[in-house]
Amino acid sequence: MAAGGLFPQAKPVPPRAAHGSISGTRVLMGVLLLMIAVAAVVAVVVTASSGQANLAIIIGIFSAAFFSRVLC
Repeated sequence: MAAGGLFPQAKPVPPRAAHGSISGTRVLMGVLLLMIAVAAVVAVVVTASSGQANLAIIIGIFSAAFFSRVLC
């Protein structure tokens, strides 16, 4: 009989990634959340450095509430 026979050996196939492990939507949402976090920190720093401490505290509280709601 010829090499390989009736049932030739299949080439090994690398395993597929888990479904949804890298999704464009999740990457976009992560980048968006990172941009919101940076903007919140910059807003607090700018308002605090301009002498408006009360407004900086309010912005900090709202951004903390936003991220606690998003991450929980």
